[in-house]
Amino acid sequence: MRIKLSEPAQIERLLAFLAMDSNVVVSQIGLDEVEVSFLGSLNMGAQELESELRVQLWLAMHPDVIAVVQK
Repeated sequence: MRIKLSEPAQIERLLAFLAMDSNVVVSQIGLDEVEVSFLGSLNMGAQELESELRVQLWLAMHPDVIAVVQK
């Protein structure tokens, strides 16, 4: 899954927030974009849903940022 932010200055905060989940590997692939890869025993659909919910929570805490999520 890829996540592109409207505010590149917020990318480090998103990386740190997503990295708290031990079932994902988060890599910055651009100034304003990260890629999330999944580990663990959850199936892919469940992991994507969990990560999307985590991104929605982060966005709710940062209402000035818009994110585009690609699966």
